Amino acid sequence: MLLSLSATHWSRKKARQVGPKRAFVTENLFKLDTLPDSSWVLDWSFAVVPLVVGGTVVWAIRRTSGPSAGIWAGFTLALWLILTAGLAGSGFLDQWNPPRMLLLFASILIFLLWSARQPWTQRLGDLSLKWLVGFQAFRIAVEVMLHEAVLEGLANPTITWTGTNFDILPGISALLLCPFANKLKPQNLQVWNVAMAIILVFTVVTAILAAPTPFRQIGGTPANIFFARFPFVWLPGVLVTSAWLGHIVLFRRLRRNPGP
Repeated sequence: MLLSLSATHWSRKKARQVGPKRAFVTENLFKLDTLPDSSWVLDWSFAVVPLVVGGTVVWAIRRTSGPSAGIWAGFTLALWLILTAGLAGSGFLDQWNPPRMLLLFASILIFLLWSARQPWTQRLGDLSLKWLVGFQAFRIAVEVMLHEAVLEGLANPTITWTGTNFDILPGISALLLCPFANKLKPQNLQVWNVAMAIILVFTVVTAILAAPTPFRQIGGTPANIFFARFPFVWLPGVLVTSAWLGHIVLFRRLRRNPGP
């Protein structure tokens, strides 16, 4: 499946190279140039890292909720990956009048609100605090990938550390704190968790405000349309969702059982 979508992705790149440039228009307010081609390194990074992060979540569910739950989690993740990759690879999400990406964002929000009250997220809190804190370190890799996307002209500069995105701080701080997580006061960990979640909120809002939607408040080029394409759709679909899930699990853990 991944190889098929990659082939489709590269064939579309070739078609764009020989065909006329295509403009993106939203309510006649936005007219943006077609994005440049992305490097194969960036493509594979945005494909492999979400698979690793998603697989880690499935492993954690299996460990805390049992083999059956792990199978269901893996099956659900596979369906979600196929669905989002299919929607992005077909060009369905690459429509901004109206912005169809809002359907994806709404689905993610509903899932997170639902999962916040489910027993399996509470059981995920049975993992060591070192693991729950250290999990957020994957955001370092995400920020490096986003920076490369900006350098390649795919993403708006505001969504990386050269702009107004400080989401690398949660990743670095998680890496530094995880060895001592069991020794820190629960109140301090909760403050860290909430603060890093606020940074994530700011990052997501910034990305949306730089996208070609009626809500756009951040100018500059390019607009954030790259995450509507495969494999970049897995940035919100898997990576951002996993970061939120990690904050939810740690919050529930510290509220019910602050011990190591």
